[in-house]
Amino acid sequence: MPELEIHNEKELIIKAKEGCIRSFEQLIQKTDRKMLSLAAGLSSTHDEAEDIYQEAMLTAYKALPNFRMQSRFSTWLYRIVVNTAISSRRKLRNKINSLIYGHSTEGKFEENDSKIQGYENYAPARGIEEPDSIMINQQLGQAISNALSSLSEKERIAFVLAHQQELRIIDTAKIMQCSDGAVKNYLFRARRKMQVALQEYI
Repeated sequence: MPELEIHNEKELIIKAKEGCIRSFEQLIQKTDRKMLSLAAGLSSTHDEAEDIYQEAMLTAYKALPNFRMQSRFSTWLYRIVVNTAISSRRKLRNKINSLIYGHSTEGKFEENDSKIQGYENYAPARGIEEPDSIMINQQLGQAISNALSSLSEKERIAFVLAHQQELRIIDTAKIMQCSDGAVKNYLFRARRKMQVALQEYI
């Protein structure tokens, strides 16, 4: 008789902490689309998003024994994806600066230096479109990409979590490990910048 599938998240976490890979996979399957979407929103290319997602899931598996279940598993996982994305951008920045200037900027990453391009690459496929429609979507996608690139790192994270992922302020604050007020401030600044950048499309 096949082993009964475990549905309770707490039981899955306990099993996964004990080393059951199948239980961990079941935990991940519940949120994998959202986590990949988050990685896409915080990266510049599809390949980078995939790398961030894979690295974040590996990090989560290794760190799972330290998960104390004091927060929801999804909140904990969101935080790992965000931190992995930030780390990925810093590593890329250091590599580019090392190649161009011959030195690394590790430890000198500034919030306002986060210029992430390529958001238009993640528009969902909509089947066959008319040429005019394709051109308009491309123009709008580029405009959104440019608008997002004007946001600071924390503004972009807050914007993606609150709008793309549709998380509550309190949950976004837990993931970003800051106060509700700080999240509201990041969102206010992000929305203002986006409105200015996308004025002609509003």
